[in-house]
Amino acid sequence: MGIPKVSETVERLWNGWELRMVMLLSLFLQIFLILFGRRRKYTAGFWIGKLVWLAYLSADWVATFSLGILAQKIGYSETNRFNSNQGLIPAFWAPVLLVHLGGPDTITAYSMEDNELWLRHLLVLVSQVAVAFYAFARSWWSEDPLLFVAIPIFVAGIIKYGERNWVLRSASSKQCRNEMNELSRKFEEFSNPDVFEMTDEPVVGELGLSDIIDEAKFLHEADLCFQMFRVLFADLVLGDSIHLATHIFLREKTAMAKEAFKLIEVEMGFMYDVLYTKLTKIRSLRVIFRATTFLCLVSALLAFSLGMSRHNHAYLTAEIIISYLLLYGAIVIEIYSVVSLLFSDWAMLWLTGKRKPLFNYVYRTICSSGFLHNDKRWESKMAQHNLIRFQLSKGKSTFISLMKLLGKSSIQSLEVVGDDLKKFIFQYLSDKRRRYKSMKRSPDPGSNDLHGILSERGHQVIGREGCLGNLGWSVTLPDFNESLLTWHIATDICYHDDVRKHGGDAKNIPPNCKMSIELSNYMVYLLVDYPFLLPRGIGNERYIQTCSAVDDDAILLERIISGQHYSWDFGRTISKLQKSRRKVSVLCAGFKLARSLQALVTQDGWENERKWEMISQVWVEMLTYAASHCGWKEHARTLTRGGELLTHVCLLMAHLGLSEQCLTT
Repeated sequence: MGIPKVSETVERLWNGWELRMVMLLSLFLQIFLILFGRRRKYTAGFWIGKLVWLAYLSADWVATFSLGILAQKIGYSETNRFNSNQGLIPAFWAPVLLVHLGGPDTITAYSMEDNELWLRHLLVLVSQVAVAFYAFARSWWSEDPLLFVAIPIFVAGIIKYGERNWVLRSASSKQCRNEMNELSRKFEEFSNPDVFEMTDEPVVGELGLSDIIDEAKFLHEADLCFQMFRVLFADLVLGDSIHLATHIFLREKTAMAKEAFKLIEVEMGFMYDVLYTKLTKIRSLRVIFRATTFLCLVSALLAFSLGMSRHNHAYLTAEIIISYLLLYGAIVIEIYSVVSLLFSDWAMLWLTGKRKPLFNYVYRTICSSGFLHNDKRWESKMAQHNLIRFQLSKGKSTFISLMKLLGKSSIQSLEVVGDDLKKFIFQYLSDKRRRYKSMKRSPDPGSNDLHGILSERGHQVIGREGCLGNLGWSVTLPDFNESLLTWHIATDICYHDDVRKHGGDAKNIPPNCKMSIELSNYMVYLLVDYPFLLPRGIGNERYIQTCSAVDDDAILLERIISGQHYSWDFGRTISKLQKSRRKVSVLCAGFKLARSLQALVTQDGWENERKWEMISQVWVEMLTYAASHCGWKEHARTLTRGGELLTHVCLLMAHLGLSEQCLTT
């Protein structure tokens, strides 16, 4: 067979299967998105994130491309039915693509910017409906006896596509702000500052939560916190009416930090659903729309099946098979969406909110079945990045190449945020709250303790220990990122020095040491990968210059962190590091700080446990400083990666009243 013959065969094959393949591809992308689109809510997996991004961008393009081909092919099939190889293209394929453009319930927006472009999506809706109607109109005068099957699918497609635009508009910044202006009126009865003296029980009664079953009370408390989050997200001011009520809930959980974090996890899940999915509070209008969509798709499938049984059609076998796949696929996706909603926190909130024995029984049954109630939340993990270890590992080409291939070139490991760390953070925030004079504060944040408390980034801890003279310089540097990297280097060196003094046995290191290392590595990970979550500065340049300084003295540092250099001392090491020409490197400053910290034990008579307790508290204070100086839009962006510990801390602070948006009315 010559080349012209092969080319002609390929062209004929492509012309015959072009539309079929793009229709199946559009269906496949919808199935992929509904299965994996919501996994971003609780996991930061690299491959999942990238594949969802690719599928999300491709889904609309493929559906739009298919509509264009369909409009052309339908007219061609109508004028070429004398060809025995040409059959009718089902007219309902066009509205099926509208259903696909409506998107799955598990993902409506990939990022917050998609919500702001809802008006553009509305214009696309109008244009795509017009194209689909045009393709349908070209079949109107055909001999296709199943033309009417397209009508219910048109209804379903317009509902789903319209619902998507409605959800995008509802999640836009302007609309969120308009809705939140009405929210504060709900809590006007708490505007009296005496609410701070109330116990949990009266507040629960005032909010109508007293008759909620104990197993579900956390859902309703999380919903209240979520309403507060939406106010914060809209950059509005919170009065005592809201944040003191949430503070009472958290105050009662002082001994149960795990429950407080669980409350934040549910709250963040609610916010993720509102910003990025169609899964929100159950409302009668949406139930009617969902039922209408499902019935339309089922009726279309039944009508098509009935038409196939009469054998009076002009469809080819391939078109029949693909038609069944499209119809069954649309119905299965719709069923999956309904099931996802029925077993979500939203449905559980609605069930228990009815306050009826039957509904409470259903809730308990669902909760007792792990298979049914699978609305996953935060994985309670934080990424780790150790500057010195990571830079030294670059010499190991296999390791760094593999990390880059996986798209995690800056993540060395993921550490579980354990209950001990949660308790440590929550107790520290509670202590901050007790130091805040809530009963006498001024509406001006600059004239009360709140502004000063939120500005603490380590000096309060060091001052309490009487070490401002020796260590104060490290936490009062103009650039927060410089302080962060300096303490990161110092914490790492102190750890290795302690291990060296214990003969290489890391098991005898105090518990606070592990928390300090984990928080230190986590904060540097944020600096490297997500600097927008931290206060502005030249952190990136400092990081690069410090990495270069590590390269300059790689042999010495390799011996120190590996425990091989058992006789090294700070004086000679610092003298060597001071010769570095890296102007904004903090490697030398980190060693100086480490020497001062170790001197607390060797010269000032401190217990090693006391030293690490202070270091861990400094890191928590840096964590809280960064959390409170990050915008809510930036925090909301982290929800698509499973959420960050930093966002949990920021929300805990806000619910405790430790936010400059929490002012008196």
